[in-house]
Amino acid sequence: MAVDVDGVMAQYQAKINERLGLFFDEQIEEASKISDYTRDVVANIKEYTLRGGKRLRPIFLIYGYKCLTEDDNIDAIIEASISIELMQSYLLIHDDIMDEDELRRGKPTFHIEYKNICAALFGEGEARKFGENMAILAGDLLEAYGMDVLTNSRFKEEYVKRALQKYTEIVKNVGYGQILDIMSEKKKDITEAEILLIHKLKTASYTIENPLQIGAILAGAVEADLAVMSNYGLPLGLAFQIQDDILGLFGTEEKIGKPVGSDIREGKKTLLILHALSNCSEKEKGIITSAMGNADVTMAEIDTIRDIVRETGSRDYSKRLVGEKIKEAIHAIEGSNFRAEAKEFLVKIADFVGVRDF
Repeated sequence: MAVDVDGVMAQYQAKINERLGLFFDEQIEEASKISDYTRDVVANIKEYTLRGGKRLRPIFLIYGYKCLTEDDNIDAIIEASISIELMQSYLLIHDDIMDEDELRRGKPTFHIEYKNICAALFGEGEARKFGENMAILAGDLLEAYGMDVLTNSRFKEEYVKRALQKYTEIVKNVGYGQILDIMSEKKKDITEAEILLIHKLKTASYTIENPLQIGAILAGAVEADLAVMSNYGLPLGLAFQIQDDILGLFGTEEKIGKPVGSDIREGKKTLLILHALSNCSEKEKGIITSAMGNADVTMAEIDTIRDIVRETGSRDYSKRLVGEKIKEAIHAIEGSNFRAEAKEFLVKIADFVGVRDF
């Protein structure tokens, strides 16, 4: 029977959200014993985490497990999978601060929410700094929560230890990628290879490759299994990020949950922009470079950049690269000896990545 990707995702999203809710309720109860302030911060972390998201990372973790074993311990792997979603919230909260974003999934980012709370409780003075400080602390709590969930997961001690090592590897790689990303915003020139390295470290490894590997490790994976997951997860993760960049410029705020053109305002050099700059006129190059990093860029200017990206073939180039990377990922997983149902799901979700509009 063919795998219904939408149905499977909806099923696991509901289970993951339920488990996240239970986990946060436990943390809220613990925090309430300290102070109303600590309780409220954890309650707001819960709201931030549960306000949306497709739960792709925990689903990949679950399917890394399902690649190697039957569903006899499925409740335990669902419990373990929320560790990667807690990490995701931690990284998003800190990323929103660095990018100075004010919207996440259609609502105020955590630091803006606490800026508003500060203004309401204590006045406007230093409200933004207060919001950023509270958001940093919220991210720190989430990192600890993720480690706690994985440490206490119901698997063999040796498997949990290996999974924790992979978990910390993700955090390090994302940190390295973020360092390179921030530096790239200041550098005058950047190559396609440098952009793809940032995507590999910041997105591919922690969105697909490593969640799959953590799930597989908890099922007793050997190195050959993990290598197959790298060969699948890295190209698919690159496709995911390139598609994300396309949506960031050509999507809608309703779909992506943040203002269109945020990458332009933040000065992020995506493949779309790099390819366009290499193939446009000097006048068009001036339009793009003057908009990059300009927080006050208008939608009319972004529309002009969209036209340049289309006319230079940059959008088509990025879309072709998405397709190539998806084919590479599918080839890797189809040639594996993983369980048939899990393989079919991973093939189908790879196709889903290329057509997603969120």
